[in-house]
Amino acid sequence: MDFDGNNKKKAFLILSSKFYEHFDEAIILAETAGYEIVGFKKFRGGRRITDNLIEIIKNNKKDLEFDTVIYYGDIEPSSVFKLEKETKIRVLDRVQLILEIFAQHAGSKEALLQIEMARIKHDLPIIREYIRRTKLGELAGFLGPGKYGIDTYKKQLTSRLAKIKGELEQLRKTEQERLMRRKELGMISIPIVGYASAGKTSLFNLITGESKPVGPEYFTTLFPKHKMIKYDGLKLAFADTVGFIRDVPPEVIEAFYSTLEEVTISDIIVFVIDITESEKDIKEKILAGTDILKKLNAINKPIVFVLNKIDEIKSDEISNKTESIKKSFPFINKIIPISAKKNIGIDELLKEIIGISRKIKVYV
Repeated sequence: MDFDGNNKKKAFLILSSKFYEHFDEAIILAETAGYEIVGFKKFRGGRRITDNLIEIIKNNKKDLEFDTVIYYGDIEPSSVFKLEKETKIRVLDRVQLILEIFAQHAGSKEALLQIEMARIKHDLPIIREYIRRTKLGELAGFLGPGKYGIDTYKKQLTSRLAKIKGELEQLRKTEQERLMRRKELGMISIPIVGYASAGKTSLFNLITGESKPVGPEYFTTLFPKHKMIKYDGLKLAFADTVGFIRDVPPEVIEAFYSTLEEVTISDIIVFVIDITESEKDIKEKILAGTDILKKLNAINKPIVFVLNKIDEIKSDEISNKTESIKKSFPFINKIIPISAKKNIGIDELLKEIIGISRKIKVYV
């Protein structure tokens, strides 16, 4: 963790009990969003904060001079109100942090609309709480335009939300038509999925010859990148997708439906896993990732599990982890060890994809 002075916004991180084991993820997400974590505190509570936690934040504020509190977890609107009123500091929860990152990477009209919709849906309960508090005479004056202004603001957001939904519905119809045309042209749709930093984009670049940006940051790929290649007489349409995260917030799943729809209407799914991680983390991510695929009604599609970064660990560790995964997840039919960085195992992966394609009778 870098505590040196820089141009990043300074933030104090509160790690709720639900995410105690996800400290590294919280730090990476915060840094990706442009925050320097100057201090942190583990909080045994969940959605509702305590007076003791507020005092801890106040005391740290004097020494660390941060202007944002990142609450890495789910927090009740009443607690957001209380925390901001007592500390005079902006509060971001986990969903808002993720949406800030999405906003930084948004490029298309659809992306911007999806992000705006997600933010409105997430913020409305907080705004309702502020309205309720104004009626009790508890409005934190530094936060809003006043009693009547915030009520008007809520009405504007509700109206805007309805308009965004209509625009997105039309854009989704257009995208679905495009994806269906690809199928009609005999293309095999193959989204590459997996958790952030597993190497999805590196694999996509290697297979397709593209040079999309890669990096250790989360969400270097926010919306699907597509490229079709011809291999062994078939047209393979690969898509590099947004990285999974643990406990994907419902607002994010709905807001980025068009990104995830790539998986829903796919023919074959390639699930990339970072084999350098601990067995515990690998198994947790497989479990959570397959749960996401279930929610998308995509779990019954052919899935090829790929263990990436084998060049970074010893061969016996590769074997041990592979066998452990097979024992824990008997539904996994095929596991292919690869290195996208060193171009190892890619031919075997492509042959597996071709074999599945023949079986499902998708031809040019």
